Amino acid sequence: MMESLSGLCSAIVRCRECDLHFSRKKAVCGTGPKDASMMIVGEAPGSAEDEAGIPFVGRSGKLLNEVLASLKVSRSEIYITNSVRCRPKVGQAPKINEVRTCSRYLKEEISIVSPRLVVPMGNSALFALGFVLDKKFEKISEVAGKLMDCGMFFVFPQFHPAAILRNPKRREYFVENFQKAVWLLRDIQSMPRLEIARKYRALSI
Repeated sequence: MMESLSGLCSAIVRCRECDLHFSRKKAVCGTGPKDASMMIVGEAPGSAEDEAGIPFVGRSGKLLNEVLASLKVSRSEIYITNSVRCRPKVGQAPKINEVRTCSRYLKEEISIVSPRLVVPMGNSALFALGFVLDKKFEKISEVAGKLMDCGMFFVFPQFHPAAILRNPKRREYFVENFQKAVWLLRDIQSMPRLEIARKYRALSI
């Protein structure tokens, strides 16, 4: 187990465990405070992230920033990471074996940060979290906006911003889910776990 995010990032930068490292320019480590209450998990770096080595700085990141700002939430308060740390080939989602291999880094991040609420955005993020928790989640289209209690933290799946850019009709639902996540986080920090589970009808996983 890593003891620090900087040590973990060094391991990610050196990683050669799957074929994704052949096509990357920069491995992309998670960013945010080590004591963040909320962790957002995306899919994979895109071209902008591959250049910058920072998650969510491209079009999806711009949308995410806009939504967070509209809800008076600072991105700097959230730990943001991805299911895989290297850019897949253009137009391809990460392969399941790549997500599985990289999930050990997500497990380390969760251990170090100890978030109260984890928001996996998209199917790859759900797969990665499933490997961490040894659980099998349904598709994002079936669980988006539903609160789950895994014991260590709450899970609140959300669509990936890229899906909203492809289908703008879902933007209102996307914003509503993040508003709910903000309310959830507030309640998680002030209410007993059982009360939260009852209030939001959380599913035990």
